[in-house]
This record gives sequence, structure tokens and C-alpha cells, in this order.
Amino acid sequence: MKALEGEWTVKSGNGGEVSYRFKGDKLEITAPSRSYKMTVKIDPAAKPEKTIDFQIDDGPDDAKGKTSKGIYKFEDDNNTFVFCFRGEGDRPDKYEQIGFEQIVSKLSRKK
Repeated sequence: MKALEGEWTVKSGNGGEVSYRFKGDKLEITAPSRSYKMTVKIDPAAKPEKTIDFQIDDGPDDAKGKTSKGIYKFEDDNNTFVFCFRGEGDRPDKYEQIGFEQIVSKLSRKK
């Protein structure tokens, strides 16, 4: 979790920016149209891909209380955090965008 600590950003679909703030096992996401508070669990020893789970503690009613399962990796000397998750269902097994069912995000560490 220490490698995730701090603030990360990614461009949103409407040209804005989404901010991800990791502190300990907590994550706050601030997007132009909604925000979330989550508890994050990672397993860096998982094979074949490292795993990450996002438990939604606070957010839109349709998401609150759910856990999204994903996989993750770091790139560019830990300055890029890539993760792929499904809002519901099984954990993805590869980094592939499938409509809105399976999402790939590539975050950049905020300097």
C-alpha cells in the first residue's frame, strides 16, 4: 500500500480530471460528477496478476456497499498505476476494456 500513498490523476471522458487520493488502506476518488470513499485491499503476491479490491464505503446509492475486484501493476518506476476491475462479478484476468463491464484505468502520480 505504501507505493500507492499520495495523489494520482487521470483524464475523465468529458475532458476534466479525476483525482485519486490513497492514504493507508483508504481511497478517495473525486470526479467531475461524483465522488467515492473506499477501503482498498491489495495482494502483491497474488499470481498470475497482483489483485486489488475496492470496497465502496460511500458513494452513489447504486454503488455503496459493493466490492469491485481487480488486478493491478505499476509502470514507469512506480509513477504510473494501471488497474483493471469489474464493478460486479469475477475478477478480470487481463488488462482489457470491455464496455462498462470491465474498466482499465491508467493513473499518473501527481507531482
